[in-house]
Amino acid sequence: MIRTINRFKKIIIYVVTSVAIFGSDSYTYVYLLPFENIQNDSDIDWISVGLIDMIKQDLKDKYGVRLKNKNDLEIIMNDRSLMLKQPIGSRNILVLGKYVRQLDRINVTMQAVDVATWDELGKSQISEAYTKIPSLNKAVGNSVSELLKPFLPVQAKSKTSPYTAYSVPKNPILRDPVSVRSKKVVSELDQQIAELETSMDVLLGAKKRVKKNSSQKPQKDVPRFNSGEWTMDFDVNRKVEDKPENDLNTQLLSTVLDQLINNPYDVELQRPEFEYHKDDELYMTVRFPIIYKLKEKIIKEMLTTLPYTGLEQNGSLTIFYFDRNSFNFPDKHVDAIKHGKFRKIPIIRIFDQYRKTLIVVADTPESYWHTRSSDKVLYLPQHQFSPLIDFSIGGWSMQVAMENVEIEAVYEFILPVNQVESLKNVSLKFVNEDDLKSFLDPLL
Repeated sequence: MIRTINRFKKIIIYVVTSVAIFGSDSYTYVYLLPFENIQNDSDIDWISVGLIDMIKQDLKDKYGVRLKNKNDLEIIMNDRSLMLKQPIGSRNILVLGKYVRQLDRINVTMQAVDVATWDELGKSQISEAYTKIPSLNKAVGNSVSELLKPFLPVQAKSKTSPYTAYSVPKNPILRDPVSVRSKKVVSELDQQIAELETSMDVLLGAKKRVKKNSSQKPQKDVPRFNSGEWTMDFDVNRKVEDKPENDLNTQLLSTVLDQLINNPYDVELQRPEFEYHKDDELYMTVRFPIIYKLKEKIIKEMLTTLPYTGLEQNGSLTIFYFDRNSFNFPDKHVDAIKHGKFRKIPIIRIFDQYRKTLIVVADTPESYWHTRSSDKVLYLPQHQFSPLIDFSIGGWSMQVAMENVEIEAVYEFILPVNQVESLKNVSLKFVNEDDLKSFLDPLL
């Protein structure tokens, strides 16, 4: 008797398990792993999270899809027999992805792999502008959905009868005439009270009565239709209003512009060279080599951090474009650019051991400074440095041009040997063009 009961229990367990496995709907288990940043560029690591989130958003509501992560993949890879316990007809698909940045575009490659056989089920590529990350996320989500579409379970359509259901016509509910008239009277009474309040305000001088059909001055920037045509008045001098949604981008732009306007250059002061004159031992030629270049950090931030509107590259020249769709241009930077505050002139000063200025070099193209002279110091006007950055700004857009080159300047002069021995220190300072006179006049 006991053996019979145990056998009966085993049969019941088998039947229940069979129903659970074979009687339930099939599923597609999708394993999502973080997308691979091919170049290991830390500045765009955050893109991977957005891509995965968008794929999850597109797949979470699809019929028969079960989303899995990296830990779930490791579990099923360590025990592949777990796939046998899944509902019959189920699929296990791994979605792999990688992305790379090339100039102002992000290129994404996606691949769907069958976990059971490791066969490739499909592949897709997406390319989008770096400034349009939301569009990139959406395109990747749609692309993965299309890759998986042939492998997703199909939901059975519910059967509907071809015959229309018999319906009993409903009698309309009619309101009592007294109720209808009462509502109309109340509405008219409210209107009369409002008119009375307006009249009292006019009488007391609180406000003026507005005539309905009086001719009013058309509002600017508001379209209106009249006599078969659309018209609109506008003001060309109206200031473009800032957009609150651009505040984050504007903050990033302000940080970069502060560096570009105030301190964009890296300078390498090299050890001076001394050359004795064979024909005259009392004099010596002194050379001061200096290398000018833009700070690499600024260029990297411009390329990787700012969602610029456009980018143009021609050899060593790079031009960035920004507009008010994505940025609010800060007034202080607009004013600085319009007044040329970014134009800097390198001034080299050479001191003796007592910090007395002996030599002044002004590297400027202005002819006025090439005609100046001095009785106090050895003054040398030069023109070896050229600006490596320039701005152009209008009401709607801004362009920043940057030349990624090194300027190797050598400032050379002849001094008596006894003066050369007193040279102890060299200093280089960038001075704004507008401040050049007030800086040099006391020295010369």
